[in-house]
Amino acid sequence: MARKQPHQLQQTKQFVRNFLRINDGGEFLVFLFFLLAAFVFWYLTTMHQEYEMTYTVKLELKNLPNNLLVTEPLPKEMKVVLKDKGDKLVEYKARGVMKELALDYHRQSNAMGRTAIYGTELRKLLSAGLASSTQIVSTSLDTLKYYVADARGVKLPLRLRGQIEADKQHMVEHVTMIPDSVTVWAARQVVDTMTAVYTPYVRYVGLVDSVKQTIKLDTDEWGVRYSPSEVTLNVGVSPYVSKSVMVPVEGYMFPYGQQLKTFPSKAKVSFRVSLNNFRQVTEDDFKILVRYAQIRDNVSGKVVLGLDGMPDNVTDVVIEPSEVDYLIEMNAPLY
Repeated sequence: MARKQPHQLQQTKQFVRNFLRINDGGEFLVFLFFLLAAFVFWYLTTMHQEYEMTYTVKLELKNLPNNLLVTEPLPKEMKVVLKDKGDKLVEYKARGVMKELALDYHRQSNAMGRTAIYGTELRKLLSAGLASSTQIVSTSLDTLKYYVADARGVKLPLRLRGQIEADKQHMVEHVTMIPDSVTVWAARQVVDTMTAVYTPYVRYVGLVDSVKQTIKLDTDEWGVRYSPSEVTLNVGVSPYVSKSVMVPVEGYMFPYGQQLKTFPSKAKVSFRVSLNNFRQVTEDDFKILVRYAQIRDNVSGKVVLGLDGMPDNVTDVVIEPSEVDYLIEMNAPLY
């Protein structure tokens, strides 16, 4: 096979020479002339007809001052359909006329931080560099929006919206968010109305165990940006245990020289507390006070007991006995 290759190559060369020497080359030149003429005629005829062509226009915001931050950027691109003669449309493609639309911040923006460029104005910007014969048939966007804000931002506390409850045998010990505040960037007229940043609504009911969840800080307000945009919600849940302490009954606001004596002198306070806080809660966290006004006109010799102080992390508190006998001792000084 290797010996036949030079022979085959020689045959191919001979065929090409024979083709080019048709009638001493005259017919071939005529063929090329008419082929070229047909192409030119086709091009002139085609390019002078009207067509529609779609262009992808990249959008960019330029000359943004360093003290400002874009909170809602422009779309990356938009589609524009132009109508004109074919040669003009091809020329636009070649020159890159509809390749990019650069918006100058100093020309298109307003002092409020929110800028919207609507249909008529948008088409006017797109028409720059186009011939008067060119029509903008359609655009994929009828409005261009971008929002900017002071780059320093405003720090606001974070607030949780939702419902968090444990079941009857457990207690929600703590609900925290990390971080507890976020930086907000928005137009001044928006930030001035904000006192806090609120999370989306969360609902946990019947919890029997602790929860850790990442919450995304979404906003329905255009042009508002949060940092961080996600926070961590921590819900501490612990089982309830029962506990009792003996709390002394004390008199309050009695006249000078008078002292309250109750029988018994202490009451049993029973309650439920989370397992984690079992040791931290003691009798010192409770107060049972009997006010002089309660018994001043009382002739029964009994007084109903109530709590005047108790920790926040206990529930189902019961006092036993619910009422006690009492007497008032006179401790007037001897002269």
